[in-house]
Amino acid sequence: MKRINMYINKSNHPRMIRGESYSIKQISIICKLTGGCLHNRFGFKVEFNDDDLRASKTANVWPILETKSDRLSASWLHRRLV
Repeated sequence: MKRINMYINKSNHPRMIRGESYSIKQISIICKLTGGCLHNRFGFKVEFNDDDLRASKTANVWPILETKSDRLSASWLHRRLV
C-alpha cells in the first residue's frame, strides 16, 4: 500500500495550523478545492503556501451546450460508429 504524502503548511489559511502536515484530501476538504487540482499544483513539493491554495480561475474547461441543436449534435457524436 502506498504511503500518503503529507505536505507542510506554510500558508496563512485561518482554518489550518502553520507548520503542521496535511494530506491532499484534508487540504481539499478545508479549502474546498479538488484533489486533482491540488495534486497538479503541489507536484514534488514538500510544503505549500497561499499561492497553492488560490481558487481555480475556471470551473469548466469545455463550453456548455446551450442550444437544442448543440445537444442533438453532441448526442449523435457520442454514438458508436459500428
